[in-house]
Amino acid sequence: MKQSARVNAAAELTEEIFAFKRPADAAVKEYFKARRYIGGGDRRAISDLVWRSVRRYGRLSLLCPFDLTGRAAVAAVLKYDGENPEIFFTGEQYAPAALSEEEKEFLNALPLELPSAENECPSDFADKIDRAELIAMADEAPFDLRVNTLKSDRKKVLEMLAREGIEAQETPFSKSGIRLNGRLNLRDSELLENGLADVQDEGSQIVSFLTQAKAGETVMDWCAGAGGKTLAMAAMMENKGTIYAADANVKRLKDLPDRAVRAGVRNVILLNGYDSLKSYDLVLVDAPCSGTGTWRRAPDARWCTSGKDVEHLVAVQAEILEKASRYVKKGGRLFYITCSLLREENEEQAERFLKAHEDFCLQDLSPVLKETTGMETSSATVRLRPSVCGTDGFFAASFLKR
Repeated sequence: MKQSARVNAAAELTEEIFAFKRPADAAVKEYFKARRYIGGGDRRAISDLVWRSVRRYGRLSLLCPFDLTGRAAVAAVLKYDGENPEIFFTGEQYAPAALSEEEKEFLNALPLELPSAENECPSDFADKIDRAELIAMADEAPFDLRVNTLKSDRKKVLEMLAREGIEAQETPFSKSGIRLNGRLNLRDSELLENGLADVQDEGSQIVSFLTQAKAGETVMDWCAGAGGKTLAMAAMMENKGTIYAADANVKRLKDLPDRAVRAGVRNVILLNGYDSLKSYDLVLVDAPCSGTGTWRRAPDARWCTSGKDVEHLVAVQAEILEKASRYVKKGGRLFYITCSLLREENEEQAERFLKAHEDFCLQDLSPVLKETTGMETSSATVRLRPSVCGTDGFFAASFLKR
């Protein structure tokens, strides 16, 4: 494809994403699925331009005198790349239509540098998320792998990647983590096909370690989803004991059986709902949340979540904790995780739970964090901050049943 055709495709796709009717990653996937004639190199170039436009939506909207369009955003990104957008917006075959006078005025008025990334935040959260976190989440997330210790170790996987010419290194904190230099398509790689590693952000790996899932325990993963933390705990337990995986949306579990087989995991049992539950040594609640800690991974999501949405999520989280707490053995633990940066979903949620449940107390996770990662915190709960750790944002709290 000519660059003008790539720009046209990027403008079309960005415009669709700016409608905010569905997640951007789903829109991108569907766009290319319907256009299989677009080759791999063109897809990467188009996707790069799209994602860079989406990541700048808030800042470009501030500067734009009209409702920001996909065309205008892509043209602005090209200008900041040092390109002349008019070269690509020609109206010729496969190229986007020529720029309007209004669009030209917008582009000509752009400052030499974009405003700070702290502007990439809806007004509902402007006073709730630190400026440093917003700046840290402006860039693309790193591409991390979790080595499956049931089948391999980090040294061997790094050697395998090196033989394939893939640059990678150990993650700073997770003892099972590997960070790739750049985003690669590993879908058909031997590494993933044979279950030697799994794609998982380092932060997600760390909070999995903090659950302290042990060999021989009975574990309930209440909101298992695709099963990333389920498989991480299975490796920690060395396939000894049992993990019961459930989710309010059973469809989210559909890939877990195949993933478990590839990973050599034999101690996971899928549940169809929450009937016939018993008591468990560990109940993990990886709760539905605002996802504010993952905005660098889903930059469009910040514009699709409101303060009212968070109010609803806080109520849902409290309800799940209430139900899940009934199935924790005496001496067992209820482990609460979010990928949120908001206090009402994190510390305040933990405080409300403890106030309402005198039969639980807060476990101090600081020694567990230091032992598993070398990181230190003065709090009994754990917050992983993108600006400090370079991971997605996470919160973790462990409640011990008296």
